[in-house]
Amino acid sequence: MNKRNWFWPDVSDMDGAKGATRYGMWCAIFVAVVTALLVVLSFFGTTFMGITPAALLDVALFAAIAFGLSRYSRYAAVAGFVLFLIEKIYYLIVTGSIHAVGVVGVIILFGFLNGIRGAFAYQKLLAAVPPQTVPPAAVSDRP
Repeated sequence: MNKRNWFWPDVSDMDGAKGATRYGMWCAIFVAVVTALLVVLSFFGTTFMGITPAALLDVALFAAIAFGLSRYSRYAAVAGFVLFLIEKIYYLIVTGSIHAVGVVGVIILFGFLNGIRGAFAYQKLLAAVPPQTVPPAAVSDRP
């Protein structure tokens, strides 16, 4: 299938699984960069969305999740989705408004969900590939 959906990519082949995992990776990079920018603003006394310098922990976590997703890690995929979902639920409770989640938050959540789908599909497809063997004719004792 060549038809590609950004919101629900096909993960039935290796390229599709890698692409879906990359969606999650780019979402983690986006969250880390935006959070880092907001932390820098908080150093200068401008507080936006209640972000304080303590959010540097979030930056480090999402950077680590992005690295894990670049290696097609299932743990990183699930951690990214769960951590982002927990943060959005927390903002929803604190602000009392559904606007805290936002459209961008829903799109990023879909990206993390696709990262989960892609990482699990990649590992499943990787396990299904038989190991490569070197044919005896290719191995020679001659120097």
